[in-house]
Amino acid sequence: MNGIHTWQFALASALTFASLYAICAVAVVLFPDGTLEFFNNWFHGLDLRPLKPPAGRSLGLNQFATGLASVVAVSFSVGALLAGSYNFFLRTMRRR
Repeated sequence: MNGIHTWQFALASALTFASLYAICAVAVVLFPDGTLEFFNNWFHGLDLRPLKPPAGRSLGLNQFATGLASVVAVSFSVGALLAGSYNFFLRTMRRR
């Protein structure tokens, strides 16, 4: 069995989560109440409505860029760690 290419996997993770973040941001801008209701279901009925910004305030470009950069950094790091760990355990188990 072959290992995972760590950096390619990390980049794929970053691109995937960046895409999801952008889609989510568009949904928040276009359908703020519907998006909150959708994610309420993900969190077992936890009420996320108090997190809604004050009336009229939308997602700003600076807030979007900062969020996107952090999502990319975290998902790239997690992807690299996951692939590296997988490769480590794959090599370790082969020796047995």
